[in-house]
Amino acid sequence: MIVDDQQLFIDGMEALLMQEQDMQVVSTATNGKASILHFKECRPNLVLIDIHMPHTDAIKLILHMKEAQPDVKILVLTSFTDEDLIVAAIYAGADGFVLKNLHGDHLVACMRSVMRGEVVFAGEVAQILAKRILERKLDKRELLDEAFKHLGIHLSKRELDIAYLLAEGFSNKDIAQRLYLSEGTVKNYISNIYQTFQINNRKQLMAYFKELLEKKPVT
Repeated sequence: MIVDDQQLFIDGMEALLMQEQDMQVVSTATNGKASILHFKECRPNLVLIDIHMPHTDAIKLILHMKEAQPDVKILVLTSFTDEDLIVAAIYAGADGFVLKNLHGDHLVACMRSVMRGEVVFAGEVAQILAKRILERKLDKRELLDEAFKHLGIHLSKRELDIAYLLAEGFSNKDIAQRLYLSEGTVKNYISNIYQTFQINNRKQLMAYFKELLEKKPVT
């Protein structure tokens, strides 16, 4: 099923997919209301949906389709990169996100990948997601550092790295691998952190760090 407000794009996609023996366009729609009706009638395996349609909330549309038919695959199309919309679509349940200027063969390959259960983010979309993930990690690490400073506690950079990873639930082995340290060195750092916070139980320490992350910053 294809959902796009541009009929020319729909026609082009239909022509492209006619060349694929194992693919069939069961329905098309140019707006959200029509797409919901057609979706209920034909129950497609895969939906291509343009996220930038006038008078249509594509995010709500994705949520509706996933709720009505959880096994449906949804590949989101866009003409330009909008970070907030990309992230919102993924949280809504989109199985992939590609730019509309993608070459036809590549787009078909992305569709096949999604149908195999893979998650597809092509081109700039993958870079945007990687950037967002990195920013989120940095933000949480900085938030933890601010919380410590508010308590009058100043950790070294390495101690802060380990405290953050502890808060995220990583084991000593995982922390050692991520920071390129030996497990013995990690244990020594954690012992120092125990002493700093006067907590000798790992679960209590992790819970305390998580609590600090959930608190609103004090100004």
